[in-house]
Amino acid sequence: MVCNRIFSLVLFFGLFTPVLFGQVGQDRYLVYFSDKENTPFSLDAPEVYLSQRAIDRRNNQNILIDLRDLPVDPAYIQQVRDLGDVLIVYQLKWFNAILIETTDQNVLDGLDGLGIVEAVEVSPVITGDDPVEYDSSHPAQSKSNADYGAALNQIEMLNGLQLHEDGFRGAGKWIGVFDGGFGNSMSASVLDPLFASDRVLGMVDFVHGGDFVFGYSTHGSAVLSTMAADQPQLMIGTAPDASYLLCITEDVSIERRIEEANWVAAAAYADSMGIDIINTSLGYTLFDSIADNYSYADMDGNTTLITRGSDVAASRGILIVTSAGNQGNSPWYYISAPADGDSVLAVGAVNAFGNVVSFSSRGPSFDGRVKPNVMAQGAATAITNLGDSITFSNGTSFSGPVLCGMAASLWQAFPTATAWEVHQAIEQSAHVFSNPNDSLGYGIPDFEIARDILATSVSTTNQYARMNLTIYPNPASDEVRMLLPQTFSGPATLSLVDVAGRVVYQQNIQIGVADENLILTRALQRSEPGLYVVQIQSAQGEMLTGKVLWL
Repeated sequence: MVCNRIFSLVLFFGLFTPVLFGQVGQDRYLVYFSDKENTPFSLDAPEVYLSQRAIDRRNNQNILIDLRDLPVDPAYIQQVRDLGDVLIVYQLKWFNAILIETTDQNVLDGLDGLGIVEAVEVSPVITGDDPVEYDSSHPAQSKSNADYGAALNQIEMLNGLQLHEDGFRGAGKWIGVFDGGFGNSMSASVLDPLFASDRVLGMVDFVHGGDFVFGYSTHGSAVLSTMAADQPQLMIGTAPDASYLLCITEDVSIERRIEEANWVAAAAYADSMGIDIINTSLGYTLFDSIADNYSYADMDGNTTLITRGSDVAASRGILIVTSAGNQGNSPWYYISAPADGDSVLAVGAVNAFGNVVSFSSRGPSFDGRVKPNVMAQGAATAITNLGDSITFSNGTSFSGPVLCGMAASLWQAFPTATAWEVHQAIEQSAHVFSNPNDSLGYGIPDFEIARDILATSVSTTNQYARMNLTIYPNPASDEVRMLLPQTFSGPATLSLVDVAGRVVYQQNIQIGVADENLILTRALQRSEPGLYVVQIQSAQGEMLTGKVLWL
């Protein structure tokens, strides 16, 4: 049973209305607007477009509400609607865009004449993930624990049993699961406690519209079961007491780049309702049209829409967990998007004995960062099937959520920790953290070690937390403005850091109490084109950070 009261409230705060589509149209376009200057929404009244839980999540992590959070200007949307026969599918507020569906050439011809449209992007067709491979073999388990049944090895490998025994099983944490469908979920006995206790927060289909998610594919059910299963002696997942939002973002009938836009819309929706963690067992690399293929060079953390959206979601205080990809045996070989994101916890696959499996996608990211970040069991992983049936499957689609559920249980134990502190503690607990490699990343996490790390770091965290710095326009060719919090004033140091961690420019600045923004000019630093991190540190130790891409 779904808690409809919470779901209806979220729809209001998310400013998203599911549209019922018949056949999903092929003629869809992303329309990017030039600004939000005249929007009726205000940064001073976030309760209009964010739930209280979402606002609290930002406040608890010292994250500012910024321009990306403002919904798309409804007047701009109406101007597009007035052009002719067009369906507004949904908005992507983080990128100031809307997804439209139309076959009316007058609409397409009229967009440029509105004077408010910055760009229009057609959604091409792409190929999808490797198919799910089923394996009937059962992994050897290192000890007997009847309660966990078939799933014992995958949690024991992460040293997560003690967290569960101490009562930390994800209660109070909200997890968004984005996938291709959740067929069989209602008939799988291991998921009965999830539905019976009203811990399904809501369901949205971003592909077909509406709130029916129990069709199209059973892949999402298998993913969900690795976390939410709670049937003693049969299967217990890594976060059996957490609450879950179920979203379809993947069109399993034919893979298209539009699914990246679906994901971003779902992420913004999840953010608005207050989701803590998003699990993504999806990945994007090659297209049907060779001209549209991504290349390894695009796996740089800053190119694909879904990766950029993942980083924005992380900047809102959400922990992003994604599968590294299943291309280790293919010519592609490397991680897929959004696993390349610098704020994404990408999870590769090992077998029941902790050895990397051949299909697990390899790193590094194109710009040389450690990828995958960490590993979990993705070979012969226990998943649900119909009724009381448990089967075993291969893929980073399953190692990702196994890890994701443990992250939720860990975070429950340290409710004042930030998403980034949880992310870092998991990495630092991994078995080859001091000597990472392109197959294992930092290795297999030990959640008792991660627990010890957070027990120290959370209690001694500097009172001046690191906050996100809003930089716009971004990317930019000449200069950008940096939006400052009203409480940030006095002497400070401004630094520009390149992707290799080198400080390429630094100056001492004075910020007045009335200053709302600073201007950063590229010519002043003589910086080359590329991605940089901007840091502004006050004399008291407070730190603002943000990224700027110089074109």
